[in-house]
Amino acid sequence: MCRKSILPSSVLLLLLLLLVIRVAVAIPVRTPKTTSPVTVNKTCDQGFSNNRVPIDLWGCQGELWSSKGPLSDWSFAGYGAGMEKIPDLPVTVDVKRDFQAAGDGKEDDTAAVLAALKATREAGGVIYFPPGKYLLTNQLNLTSNQVLRGAGRDATNLFFNTSLQQLHGWGPHYAPGMEKSPYTWAGALISTQKETYIYSGWRMRLAAVAKPAARGERRLYVTDLSNTAVRADEVFASGSWVALRMRETHQAGLAKALCNSRSEVGSTLGQDFGGAAVVTHSSRVLAAGHDWLELERPLHIDVGLEFGPEIFTSQNFKVTGVGVEDLQIEFPWTPYLGHHEEPGYNAIEFESATNSWVRRVRILNADAAIKVYASIFNTISDVQIGTSPKSRKGGRWHGRDHVMQLADQDGHMAIALHWASHDNLVEKFNITGTYHHDLLVAGYSSHNVFSNGSGTDLCLDHHGGAPHNNLWTDIDLGLGQAALRWSGAPGHFPFAGANNTFWSIWASSIPVRPDYAGLLAPGAFNKRMSVQQLRRRATLPMMSRPARLQGFGQLLVDVPVDASYPTIKEAGDWRIYYSPERRAWPANLYSAMRDTQQQRLQLFEQQPAGSTPGSSSSSSSSSKEPGVSSTKRPLQNVARRYCRLLQ
Repeated sequence: MCRKSILPSSVLLLLLLLLVIRVAVAIPVRTPKTTSPVTVNKTCDQGFSNNRVPIDLWGCQGELWSSKGPLSDWSFAGYGAGMEKIPDLPVTVDVKRDFQAAGDGKEDDTAAVLAALKATREAGGVIYFPPGKYLLTNQLNLTSNQVLRGAGRDATNLFFNTSLQQLHGWGPHYAPGMEKSPYTWAGALISTQKETYIYSGWRMRLAAVAKPAARGERRLYVTDLSNTAVRADEVFASGSWVALRMRETHQAGLAKALCNSRSEVGSTLGQDFGGAAVVTHSSRVLAAGHDWLELERPLHIDVGLEFGPEIFTSQNFKVTGVGVEDLQIEFPWTPYLGHHEEPGYNAIEFESATNSWVRRVRILNADAAIKVYASIFNTISDVQIGTSPKSRKGGRWHGRDHVMQLADQDGHMAIALHWASHDNLVEKFNITGTYHHDLLVAGYSSHNVFSNGSGTDLCLDHHGGAPHNNLWTDIDLGLGQAALRWSGAPGHFPFAGANNTFWSIWASSIPVRPDYAGLLAPGAFNKRMSVQQLRRRATLPMMSRPARLQGFGQLLVDVPVDASYPTIKEAGDWRIYYSPERRAWPANLYSAMRDTQQQRLQLFEQQPAGSTPGSSSSSSSSSKEPGVSSTKRPLQNVARRYCRLLQ
């Protein structure tokens, strides 16, 4: 016989309801709070013409900018933290006069150029290439303060007729269509490959951070000071540069924090970068007290003690003062062999470099034109990247599905800022043809600026590992079909961290349909839209991906995107301002930040000589990083290391 229930059914339902409410309270749902930029009712000076209007993130002269808002400050990007000009140094050696280079495009000039590099390796110097075509068959490895200078990109041509694969082979792991080329990511014909760091890491350490700090704050409380110091003001001098560094956890907690803690991150980030110092915030010291210091630059991210925040003299580096300028780098024309099948016609690679530059350079027929790894305060300016005499598209290659296909790009990368690269400036660029990754940031990289450039169909690629707080401004995408085609290794999701900012981005050649309705309407001559008006109403296509892959917390101002796109709606925290009728002020946010730096920030008034990170006066130490062998690594090992980490 069944026992009758003691409690009435209504009481049971009430208890069940209370249990559901308790569970809902115990597991809160994170709801993003999004405030989209809006125009402000302000009358600004300087004649705001061309239908541009101020918005509430900036105003007219940055008076509405807030260090705790979505906009970081990018005014310190580039060589010398934006406070020093790239030097125009005197010529040290002339490859024709001093080393008998022919420069006729027929005789091999490699020996003469290598001899010039050897002659300037210890003291540095400018290696000058007079007008001519220099045939080169080997890599040129640069060290600190070595500069390659030509007579202009229309006069001096460095012609490399040899790929990295021809120099070093394919290696034991490459198989067409199965395992990617070792030169997809690593190596270049002009590079800064070097085993040892300039400084010993433990000598650079100054203190540990004692308390958490929020984005936008300037004060850090410190403990465990170096050199047995008791007070912070014994260690930190006003005007000196320091670098706050944070380490990834083995559970990739830092990457998750950089995505506003909105999503689980890729499965291999923790194992690849756990324990590594991947985030750097560089600043001068304004003041210091007993247990604190005040920074010139507001923090661009939250500082959590679980990430082991410490303060160093700077991010460590291997070379400083390296330059490539006023010349052309050319490879023989070959069809592009396809994604991850590259033989290594790679032009320039900076690894762990600071205060270095590439300027007034043209690069032709490259698989990868310019790559930067783990580097800070460098400038890439006035570069042209393309093909000659025709496009490289159409090469037959082993596709991922193991069938022969035609390559649909001209190369792999144009300009790429990889893992833990911070405060670099890329400006005045023109990229003709198309690449899988025209402009790329990846792996925790932050505070980098891409400004005042154009291309055929630019991809502004965020390639995984939570690159965050980067700026893209005043850029003509060309066709505009690839801009948001972000990608990366599945284990390094999401593609982008938070607070990447896209400001005044347009597509001058975006496909549009004629305004037939306007043409047929009464009084059509006055009402029909021009092609320019139609293009302002056309939106950039976006790949259909969930927000956990594409990224959270992006800011787009005056960028033609559809805010109702599923990925953006799912994320819920993208800030978007776009109006076909009114463009946002200013046209170039980086230039505006540079112009208003003094009034927006509390700056240190005097600049001690050689105070910027990596300046020549502070790089005389030859101590090497603990645990780093001084033995020369074969390029093949470097390639395997990068290929394991990158996709």
